[in-house]
Amino acid sequence: MSVHIYHYNTNSEQRFFLGENRELYDIIALNGNIVSYMPAGVASFISTASKMFYIDPQTHAFQHSTINLKRDVSNKEEREPPKFEFKPSIKKLAQERLGSPFSLVIEEDRPIRTTDFFRNDGEIDDNIITNICQNVVSFQLETIMNSLDEETKEFLDSEDDFRPEFVIAPYFYLSPRQFREWFKINIECYRKSCEIFPNIQIYLSLVVSKKALQRGDEIISAISELKPMGILIWIDEHIEEDLIENDISIYIEFLRKLKKHTDIIYNNHGGYLSILLCHKEIGSLLNGVGHSINYGENRSVIPIGGGIPMARFYLPSVHSRLRFGDALHIVKDSKKWLRSRDDYRKNVCCCTQCMELIKEKKGNIVEAFDAYGESYPVTFRRRSGTVISLEYPTKEARMIAARHYLFNKAKEFSDLEEFSFEILLQKLENAYDEISPYLGDELVAHLLNWKEALKDIIQ
Repeated sequence: MSVHIYHYNTNSEQRFFLGENRELYDIIALNGNIVSYMPAGVASFISTASKMFYIDPQTHAFQHSTINLKRDVSNKEEREPPKFEFKPSIKKLAQERLGSPFSLVIEEDRPIRTTDFFRNDGEIDDNIITNICQNVVSFQLETIMNSLDEETKEFLDSEDDFRPEFVIAPYFYLSPRQFREWFKINIECYRKSCEIFPNIQIYLSLVVSKKALQRGDEIISAISELKPMGILIWIDEHIEEDLIENDISIYIEFLRKLKKHTDIIYNNHGGYLSILLCHKEIGSLLNGVGHSINYGENRSVIPIGGGIPMARFYLPSVHSRLRFGDALHIVKDSKKWLRSRDDYRKNVCCCTQCMELIKEKKGNIVEAFDAYGESYPVTFRRRSGTVISLEYPTKEARMIAARHYLFNKAKEFSDLEEFSFEILLQKLENAYDEISPYLGDELVAHLLNWKEALKDIIQ
């Protein structure tokens, strides 16, 4: 079975992890800064969810410009100039959990550099690597457990309930710039972590730019000696809908070579293309895929801000989150799929959320679908004085869109067991043929790109 990973990013998302939603996913991925800042709250959440989890120590975040670790605390109503301070959760993670050299980022307001890890003779400083690995792994193993009071600990069936399924060795972002130095540091961090904690499941995290991925043979050569217990990959801004066939081929070949040296590979941020690569008929090139709640199938390593949210609808046949207006044009204006409940179930979606909406709207399919696009006008003033007006999705629209998305992602995973790889590829072509005559290739060309790149890899 392929592993379905949910990223837990904010406390407001808890509802999507609990109750009936527990059946939709397998593992929770926790951000290190959240665990560090409120470990007792995370412990309560983990206890309620009763799911496997792992903690991302986010060590790569400290090698980038410190502005990415800060927030603007100026009074915008008084039109004060921007004033940036380190986020409290980041300060706590660096200073109280991870220690030096991460704490130096806060104290000196400068990013970690490769020179922080090397001695004057050009060799990696073993003492620094040892200290980092000890702190980073211990943080993942102990922080949640240590937040529990003694009375709670006495009633635990097993302390393992509050221990991660695996831990992640310290890791850093690999781009073409200073690739060899950072990669050498990554490898040493993994090797040293395994040496210090020989009885712990430790995974290697590979966070790479798309250009660095072209140096896959160099990465594979080093990993072939490590033979890691598991690997988490994160390709910077890897938007699967935008990949051309050559990009997909590079991705597949990289996974094929990686899989020769480890049993488990998870893509931390992937979409339907990555889910297809979990299929057993092609040797399960991936063993699991992660995403956030209604977003996060791709993610920038260096945060760029989310912008103003807009109403979106995940169209199952296209395997992509479309702007609501585009989705409406397909299902209502072009294909007339909102004429009846049966048409909607067959051609659009039959998930629990959609069926509940149709029932709530007393069978009015158009009203039910329109609920996903409900919005209200928002007007705000930029610092320059310019007044901007936008349509902002309502809280209810965002909630039902997320729930619809999660039901459909779960179905994509279950389809791996129900359908052959060949049938799933044929479904991509069928959807392309169905929709492209009405909207052109812009929104659906990825379906053919995926099919063409994947059709020859059946083992």
